[in-house]
Amino acid sequence: MKKLAIAALLVAGLTLVVVVGGRLPQAARAQDDLTRVLVWEWTPNDDGVFEMLSSDGSANVIVDFPNGVFDRRAQRCGQHFWAAEGSGAVIFTGAKDGDITLYRPDGNNVLLGHATRMACAGPNSFQFSPDHKRAGYIDYAYDVLDREYTFGNLVFYNAETGEKQATFERTTAFALYDDGALMIRTFPDGKGYGSEADIDWWDGTGKRTLVTIEPVRPPDLDKVDCGIRDASVARVGDTAYVLEGERCEQTNATQWRLLSVPMSGGAATEIASGQPGGGYFPGSFTANLFPTTDGTGFLITVPSGLTRNTVSLYWVTADGAVTPILEGQHVLAERFGERLSEGRLLMLSRDRNTLAFVTTTPNQDQTLWLLNLSTPGGEPLMVKEMGTGQRIFQHVWSSNNRLFFAAGSVESSALYVVTPGTQAQRVERGRFFRLATSYDGSKVATAEWFANPNSIGDDLFRLDLFDVDAGMMTILKEGDTTHNQMIPLAVW
Repeated sequence: MKKLAIAALLVAGLTLVVVVGGRLPQAARAQDDLTRVLVWEWTPNDDGVFEMLSSDGSANVIVDFPNGVFDRRAQRCGQHFWAAEGSGAVIFTGAKDGDITLYRPDGNNVLLGHATRMACAGPNSFQFSPDHKRAGYIDYAYDVLDREYTFGNLVFYNAETGEKQATFERTTAFALYDDGALMIRTFPDGKGYGSEADIDWWDGTGKRTLVTIEPVRPPDLDKVDCGIRDASVARVGDTAYVLEGERCEQTNATQWRLLSVPMSGGAATEIASGQPGGGYFPGSFTANLFPTTDGTGFLITVPSGLTRNTVSLYWVTADGAVTPILEGQHVLAERFGERLSEGRLLMLSRDRNTLAFVTTTPNQDQTLWLLNLSTPGGEPLMVKEMGTGQRIFQHVWSSNNRLFFAAGSVESSALYVVTPGTQAQRVERGRFFRLATSYDGSKVATAEWFANPNSIGDDLFRLDLFDVDAGMMTILKEGDTTHNQMIPLAVW
């Protein structure tokens, strides 16, 4: 395996380890086990393979996609893809639909069913319970982008055995807990509008409906078709909360509402409401509800109107006070069908205390921010502001609350790391554009462009591996003139 020594590694406290003669020094080998990286490798002429590459140069093909270009791919299933303590990673393999599988480095994999890819596209469309014993996701309707509202079949699996436990149809959103799941299930009228929605609780054995809600219709107009378009749910203590977006067809009026419902059942109470800057569209995950960790309020997202998947952020307290955040700016949210937006934008830290997000402008100038979710009212911390022609290529949390991100331009970018409350530090310069970390953040794999030495202006691709603790980088695999891209998905 070809190796590359780093001239400098600028993460505080790291020591450079030089790679000599294609092998690690004995001291480094004694400290480090074999590193394995789950990778999707493909070319412009072929969907390629899903494989495991190892630091000893070996490769194990897991899924060999059919020859040709059929839009098949391997990708992480949302942002909650890690099994308990990083023991496995949930990966989608397929095209618009495919298999969802928990892959482990020892090969003891668990199939979690077959679903549309949109199940892995949202910030919470796939979830583990906090104890990681159960997994759940929404298998969205195959034609959901052509429907009036977002819905699909919510399915739950035993994450250790792959046994299916329950299915609930017409689910718009859910939140999974150790003792059950909260969900909103939206039902159509004769024209397909979401005219009613049940707020349900499933305790692992049975389901009960807490309340049925309807969209608010204009009081002075008859025969107006109104529907619930999108939603998000959460449980805080003995209360269920629902953020839902509505639209009335004839008036084109759109609003958001935050409701509370006792977990014991009863009437829904409106806490706050307002008019978003844009509309709710199936496939765009623009209704998101993040409870603060102190239980006194929420961060909510509503459409901002710049694009179908840009949102505005608001603090909402339990008594209904609404405070805008970064007023007038547009935050990128996930969108199904847009590869660079699926499951990778509104990134919540593993302790659920910090949200990493990217703002954009009409000129596509981007900025990376961190927002503390411990209590309502805080202001975001700017991490990295990009100029014209630059972007935040990707940002990923490790379990120890370090955010790694690649930022820059096609010609020159860098890998950075930041911890909440600190300044971002550059790990290494390069031309990085995709990344994956190990669960503990000790290792990072990056996809990188490099210049073809035999053809000016013809970029090729390689896969780098950073041992952050040892302060060392190696080239795990270098591509050739077939322009094979290697996209890292998980590292052990």
